[in-house]
Parts: sequence; C-alpha cells; structure tokens
Amino acid sequence: MRAQGTRARAIALSVWLIACDGGTIDDAGVAPLTDAAARDAGDRDAGGRDAGDRDAAIVTPTGCPAPDAPVAEPYALYPALDLARVPFHVADGPWGARRAIEAPAVPVTTRRVSVATAAELEREGLVPGSEITVTASIDRTVTLLGDVTDLDLIVPTGVRVGGLNLGRASPPSTSRRVRVRGTTPGAHSGGVIGQVVFFSADFEDAILDGVDLDARDGDRHGLAWYIATQRGARFAIVNNRAHAAAAASLHGPVTDLVIAGNHVVSGARSRASNGYPEGWSLRGGRRLVVFGNRLEGNRYHRVRVHPEDDPTEYAWIADNVLVDPYEARIVWAAALSDGASPWDGFWAVCNVVYAHSDTTRGCLGWSFEAPAASYARLTNNVFYGVVDEAGLRARAGSGDQDVTTGNTYHPWEDPPPWGALGDPRDIALGDPPDPHPQDPMCPGP
Repeated sequence: MRAQGTRARAIALSVWLIACDGGTIDDAGVAPLTDAAARDAGDRDAGGRDAGDRDAAIVTPTGCPAPDAPVAEPYALYPALDLARVPFHVADGPWGARRAIEAPAVPVTTRRVSVATAAELEREGLVPGSEITVTASIDRTVTLLGDVTDLDLIVPTGVRVGGLNLGRASPPSTSRRVRVRGTTPGAHSGGVIGQVVFFSADFEDAILDGVDLDARDGDRHGLAWYIATQRGARFAIVNNRAHAAAAASLHGPVTDLVIAGNHVVSGARSRASNGYPEGWSLRGGRRLVVFGNRLEGNRYHRVRVHPEDDPTEYAWIADNVLVDPYEARIVWAAALSDGASPWDGFWAVCNVVYAHSDTTRGCLGWSFEAPAASYARLTNNVFYGVVDEAGLRARAGSGDQDVTTGNTYHPWEDPPPWGALGDPRDIALGDPPDPHPQDPMCPGP
C-alpha cells in the first residue's frame, strides 16, 4: 500500500481532523509559575540549541514568557515546552474536563541491526525490539506491513529513504512505541525521508524526531507526515524540517499530539502545478499542542482543526512564528458540516504572525479565528501585516471568546532569518522549481 496514495484518500481522512488545546491559565494566555514549581531550564532548548537561536526570540509578545524563562513542567521529548502553561493539561475549566498531556514512551530495544535495502528494512522492522540504522539510501517507499512494536529507526545524515509506511490499515494492525529519528535523540541530526505515514489502525506512542522530509510520495505533492490511524494516542513530532509542494501534514483522531520545534514550508508549488489548491501546514487531531515551530505557507492555514463529536477537543497553539505572505491564512477552528458539535477549547497565544493578502487582486482575506470553538483565547500575539483588532472582533465566534487581550498590530515587515534548525527550502523537492511559487493573482508584500 502506497504511503499517502491520492488526494482523494487524504481528503477522505480529513473527516477526522482536528483536535486539541492548549493555552494559559489566565485570560492573558500566560500560566503563572510559582517559585516552588519552577525549574531552571537554563539557556538550552530541547534540541540543545541556545535559547537565543529560537526564531521568535527577536520579539516576545506582551505578557508571554521570555525564551529563557524557567520551565516548571517540561515535556519529556521537547523540554522547552512547559506543560504548566497548557490550561487543559493542569485543570478543568470553562473549556471542559482536564486532560493531561502524556508524552510517548520510547521503544524498548533488545537488538541492533543495520540495513541497506528496502527488503532488509521491511523484514527487520517487523521484529519487535529492534534498533535499526539505515546505512544506504533507499529509492522507494518502505512499508512495514503488520504490527510494529518497539522499533527505533535511525536515518543518519546523508541517507535518504523514499518514504516510510508504518503498519497496515486493512486488515487492521496495532503498533506500539515506534520512533523514527536522526542519530541523536532530541536534536535535528538525520537524513531525508520522503514522507512518514502512521498507518496502523490502532497506534500508540509514536515519535518523529530530528529528520528532514520532502513530502514526496511518487506524485511530488504528498504530505510530509500523515497520521492515518483510526485511533491514536501520544504522538510527538519534534525537531524536524519539512518542505512540501502542497499541504504538509494530516492528522486523524489522535490525542496527546505534540508538534514542537519544527520548521515547515508548505505550498511550495503553484496550484496549477499541483492540480489542487491545498497548502496548509498542520491539519487535524483531537487534543493538540503546537509549540515553538516556524510554519510558513499559503492557502488553507498554518494550523486548522475541525470539530467531531468528542467532548474534549482542545488545541493550544503557542510561541510559534506563523507566516503567510500571500493569503494571510493563519489559524482556524471551524466546522465543515452543519450540526457539528463545537470545538471545546482553542488557544492561539504568544505567537508572532506575519500575514499579508491583497484582496483587491481576488486573494482570500486574512484568517485568524475560531468560529466553531465554545471557548477560545486568541490573545497576546504580535501581528505584522493585515490582521487588525476590528477584524478579530468581527470574526469571533459566539462562545466564550477573547480575541483582543494583549495583541499588538504592526505594518508588514519581513520575517526574521530562520533559526538554528535552518530553512526547510534547503531540502530539494526533486524536480525543477516553479517559475512562480504562487498563483500570480496573489502577490507577496
């Protein structure tokens, strides 16, 4: 079965979209830290980089922690993420019941193996308890067709794997404790993978850490990663770079999904080139934390979620640099069908946003909104470009929403240079570059 097959497959699975929450304990979007609870995180972030290298360090939004602030409750796989700031993690509230974020368990391995071919990896990867290092590039997609248990898969710098399918959708398989990474856990230290698809119908404890992804599946416009499971829990996507011709990721009904410290460029090819318009960065999930990333792209948002019939759908989107210089589509929590239940809690706080759109040229208007959320805090963000307070108020949903506190607004200026992780556009897409990366009717600033 091919990793992300067709667009129809991706859109069919988008019915799962959505999830998650985050935020701050108070309305200002910042969880207060007590001296007793605070732990000095020092001057290093999860990947071992200096805090000063973070993209957002150029500006700290009003009322938000500085990059070197103490971390009270570090997330195990990205310690710069302070779970004590995530409202639904620490308490019940007007958003609903408390749901504590749990990190994935790492694989428990009992043997080490090196592989150099797709056939070797497909055979050895199904042996439980394997640490496997790929020693030579593999042109095609590798499919582990069955249950995948306690697999630690290392793709070193200089090695490329065409794609990776983990598990089997039908007949359904079960996968537990799977990590795909570079040579050093917790750091960007790996080679290139076309895309990674988590296929098992039941998938728990998955980690994608420190690799590059070029989102190729044979059609040159696949997803960088795709959580295609029917039930998923405890996923961490950390320290990666992704360069996608179209949309970058799609997430099924997964809880405790943490996406942190990644650099992603999506929508790198024009719609005419791809044959369809999708260019979002992150889409879907049920309970989601999006922290400390730089996400850049065009149509259909940097982060988007859509409610399903679940009483604890939460999304916390914080401390990111979010860029759309063409259509200003940034974050969105919206129902895709009539009668859908509301999204329970949605936070977009402490982000630095670069958003431009020229609606006089027929381009989409800007979007930073959560119309489907019964509780939302879109606060303490810094906006460069077209987003303004009046527009945020006009777009606010009917629930308990604060869309203005602590936000500041500035004319467009160019985003800062990419931080230590680097520019995802350095990852070649494998075919000639488009003469124009966007539709001509949507020029940049």
